[in-house]
Order: sequence, then C-alpha cells, then structure tokens
Amino acid sequence: MQPEQLSSMALIEQAIFTSAETDRAAGYQVVAASPGVCETDLRELAVWGPSHDSLIDTGPDGVSFNFHPLPTGAFCVSRTTSAGWEYSGRGTRVYTQCLLVPPEELARFANNPFAVLRAALAGGALEVHREIPKELAPLRLSGRSASVDSTLLARLKNQPGPEWMSTIVQAVLTTRCLVLSGAPGLEHVIAGLINCLPPECRTELTFSTGLRYSSRRPFRVSTAADDASERRRLARQHGATVLDLSKKPPVEFAPLDGWARFIEQVVASRRTSFLTTQFAKRRFELTLEDLPALGLQLMEEFDTSALPAPRGGKPSRPKEPESSEPRDWLDGLQQAHAAHRRFQGSASLASTGAKQAPAPVEHLNSNSPEVLERLEKLDDLVFEAIGGSREALDELRETWPKLPTELGQRLLDESREQYLRHALFIWEDARDGSSPRNPARAAQALDVLCILFDDV
Repeated sequence: MQPEQLSSMALIEQAIFTSAETDRAAGYQVVAASPGVCETDLRELAVWGPSHDSLIDTGPDGVSFNFHPLPTGAFCVSRTTSAGWEYSGRGTRVYTQCLLVPPEELARFANNPFAVLRAALAGGALEVHREIPKELAPLRLSGRSASVDSTLLARLKNQPGPEWMSTIVQAVLTTRCLVLSGAPGLEHVIAGLINCLPPECRTELTFSTGLRYSSRRPFRVSTAADDASERRRLARQHGATVLDLSKKPPVEFAPLDGWARFIEQVVASRRTSFLTTQFAKRRFELTLEDLPALGLQLMEEFDTSALPAPRGGKPSRPKEPESSEPRDWLDGLQQAHAAHRRFQGSASLASTGAKQAPAPVEHLNSNSPEVLERLEKLDDLVFEAIGGSREALDELRETWPKLPTELGQRLLDESREQYLRHALFIWEDARDGSSPRNPARAAQALDVLCILFDDV
C-alpha cells in the first residue's frame, strides 16, 4: 500500500481492559489507552469491560469477540481472552483488547466487526501484552472487506442450516435480546448473521460471542453455556429470548417476515452472488425495521432473476459437495495467545490478506472446493463492481489478467458468459420499464465487460 493511501486512513485508537494494580486503582480497569481516547469513551469501556469469570469458556482457548457503539460515535470492536492469572491470585485473568473504530473505517470493512478483527490480527495489532505497556499507539488498518463472505454462508447451509438461520434472523428482528446456545461454533453463526444483514444495518447488531450475560453489557445477540438451567435463568430473570440450537427451530420464530424468508432461500441455494449484488446498492437510511418490507421485494427479484442458461448449460456455479467443509477463517482469531500469526486460508479476491500463490492449472479440479471458492469470490468482485464499487472495479482490473494461469481459460470463458448474461439482464430490466431506469448501473456493467473481454 502506498504511503498516501495509508495517510488517508483514519487512526484507530485502542485500549486494554484487564485486572491490574496501578497507581490509580486495583482490579479490573482500563489499564492502557492510546492518547486519542477521550474520557467519555474510557468510562464506557469500563462499563462494558468484562471482569473476573466473564468468559463462558475459562480454558486457555476461551475467547469472545464483541461489538458495541461508543458515545463519541466510534464503535468498540474487541477480543476477550484468558491471559495468565490475576495479580491478586484469585483466578484466571480476563484480558480485553479494544479497537475504537471510526464509522468511516468500519464502513471500509463493510461494517463487519469480524473483518476488522481479521485485519487487525493480520497486522499484528492484537498481541496479548505480558506486561502492561506504558503507552499504546493508535493504528491504521489496511485493506477492505467484501460485503458478503461466500465461504462462511456456504458453511451455514450445513450447520446450523437454512431453517435455523432464518429462525435466528426472525428472532433478531423481533426481540430486544437474543441468546444462542446448544451448539458448537456459535461464533460462526453470529459471523454468518452479520453477513445476512445489509451493511447499513450491521451497526445496530451489538453482539458478544463468548461472554456470560450481564445487564451491564446489553448486547443484542450473545451466547450462553450449554446448560438448561442457565437458559431458563436468562429467560426468567432477564427476559432474554433463548434459542437452543441442539433442538428443532421453535415455531414461534418461524420465518414469517420477508427478510427471514429471503435469507432462508439464499442460504439454501447458495446464490450468494445475488446477495452481494443487492448489498452493493447504497441504501443510506436503511434500518433493521425496514428489512421485512425489503425482503419481500428481494424475494420477488430472487425468484425472477434466475438467469437463463445457454442450451445444455447451468444457470449458476456448481454446488459445493455437501460433505466438504469450507475453510475456517475464524480459527486465527480464536487463538488467544497466537496474535503474531496471520490468518490461514483467508486470502480471497475481494477481501483483506495476501493473495494465494497461483496453482498449476493441470492440478485444478473444476468441482473442487478450492476452485469453487475462487470462482465465488470472483463473482463477488464482479457483481460489486457492477453494483458501483470503484474499489472492486480497480481490483478486478488488476486481478483478471492473472486468472488464466490460476484457474484456466475454460473456467474463465464460462464465467464471462455468466457475467454477460447478467449484464444483458440489467439492460433488459431497465428497458422494459418493470423497474426504475438506472443508466449508471448499465454503464458500470459495461465497464466491467470491457475488462473481461479486453483480450477477446
């Protein structure tokens, strides 16, 4: 990244909340902060900060990813882990690293807190300090994130499944406090839930993936231990809606509104490119309350926008085999004491991180999970560019010439045919008057096709 690009990025302040004996106090407190953190935000961090016995998993690999707003308008994106022993010797020390992310920086990562954490870890910004530093410097994060993680949504089709994901979406939209329990990997479910919401709505979804419920931390979505008595207590004492994912989805949260039903269709079909195209449209005033109505509209488009396939062809990418498991990009974040590691398997055409080395064409299987993932990421990049993303268009212009070596010409020719049909669909849709005319979108599609067919 060029120096001028780095200088244009806003500074991200940081802070550490943990147990220590300092000149000011003893116990859990904000023990270090970068100079730009104001007193108002410091007080808020102290209120939300998790203290002794707050982690559900108290083992060495226990971790929680957390997200909530701050009074100044920034957002706290944090990771809580176990880190040695408390200074008093009473138990395991809970250690929380907080990033205070300005709205414009969060938007660069599609308002996805997990993408921010991934970029921070890749840059070595989430080290657990053995000794509390006297000074913390603000940081800048490079890269950006695609609006939809296709690999993650592919995983959700297998676990917890389309029916459960639509149930969770329905519950999120109709309750004030949702607690998930009864299944492993709940952090993936919450990360998937983020990807099921338009970027404009994601800042409303405060969450914790591994902290015990506390009225001091009113997260909209959180998790609980797999314990029936704890689930009953949360529902009785705190009025939380508790979903046990080890059972069948409850009928009271069956997907009735448009958005939950729309997400069920997307997850079941794995047509994440449609979701990417829709999320690329800027709906600046969109809120969670608007999603049921928007969902009805998109369901109709989803049903009618299946592109006509050429004779004998297929309308979409081959489906990934049900038995295959997408790569687990959250593994890097879950290593409580391995902050120096980079994300493994996180390279993609439309996300942060280093690109994978080109694979010899002769070793590629067009139906392999690796190739399907690359093609899905290419879809995301193309449809984001057609949707108006200048960054995606620039990255496509740089990436496309390299792909014949990585994927082979046959697969790229098939992809070009798909993108051409999509562009024709956009132009035909605008011409027949069934939807508002959008000349800019047609021009964006033409720009993309000029890149894809430049060598033809």
